Amino acid sequence: MYHRIVKFLPLAVCLLIALLLIGYAVISAGAETVGGYISGDTDGDGEVTVIDATLIQRKLADLPVSTFRSEAADVSGDGLDITDATMIQRYLADYDVPFSIGKMVPVAATKDPYELPLIPV
Repeated sequence: MYHRIVKFLPLAVCLLIALLLIGYAVISAGAETVGGYISGDTDGDGEVTVIDATLIQRKLADLPVSTFRSEAADVSGDGLDITDATMIQRYLADYDVPFSIGKMVPVAATKDPYELPLIPV
């Protein structure tokens, strides 16, 4: 029995090293991927609803909000104001809005400038 284990030990070590290298490559690649948010989705639940407009109104009135994504709330791009809540309400009522509410806005992940590059072995 001991001989069978010793026979496959080099193969097991090689597989373990390969899995570790693949895992490191996946994690490193994930750090450089692009993320984003949905324009108008202030609570981050994946859809634009009247709750998102209400959260903007509460934020502007200095009332407590549990979850708030300010980059998604500023649909007009000129700072957070009542126009953003109004545009979300118009979007939900199927009126024309001059902004891309409900669309994914990509954001590039920041990369550490001192990070060493991955050198394949």
